[in-house]
Amino acid sequence: MSLRYGLLGLLSEWEASGYDIKKEFDDLMSIFWHSHLSQIYPELSKLEEEALITSTHVPQEGKPDKKIYTITAKGKTALMKWLLTPPETPKLKDPFLMQTFFMDNIPYEEALLKLKIYKNERMQRLTKMKQIVEERWASIKERNVMSARILIGSTVLKRGIEQEVQYIKWCEDTITLIETCKFLWDKNNQAQSQSYLFTDVEDIFEQYFAE
Repeated sequence: MSLRYGLLGLLSEWEASGYDIKKEFDDLMSIFWHSHLSQIYPELSKLEEEALITSTHVPQEGKPDKKIYTITAKGKTALMKWLLTPPETPKLKDPFLMQTFFMDNIPYEEALLKLKIYKNERMQRLTKMKQIVEERWASIKERNVMSARILIGSTVLKRGIEQEVQYIKWCEDTITLIETCKFLWDKNNQAQSQSYLFTDVEDIFEQYFAE
């Protein structure tokens, strides 16, 4: 449901084509929301059917007409109602955390490799996010403009970057934890029914969970 309100939110500031909207999702909004073009156009059609937005066809030389979307008064009312509604607590679904939860089933080396690869992917994402923010700030400074939208939007970007930094740190801490507790993956010890006590790793655990 949030996608439709994201579309209304974008159109509350400016008129745009489906391509322009997708570009915004791929650019700045990718920090906190991902959406495919195959999701955006059907949702735009639904919004238009519900009279929350309208569209006009703009002729283009040598190209098909461009469809430009505009929010209606009804659409603005729907957006305001949504913005004033208390948000639902997000239900976390993280495929990598699900995999990590069961990594005792794979060899120690594979568990480490997956964590290191995923850490690098998140670092690449963080680099891209910082680049997007830097480019946006440079544009704002060059135009010397400021608005409530720019201000409040910046707080969301900050949270997005913080989230990536925290995820990367979790990867690093978890890699260190597994390296320190490599013996728990030792299949030979398991075959010999050797068991371990919590006190064997208590200090390591305390350090891992220390804030």
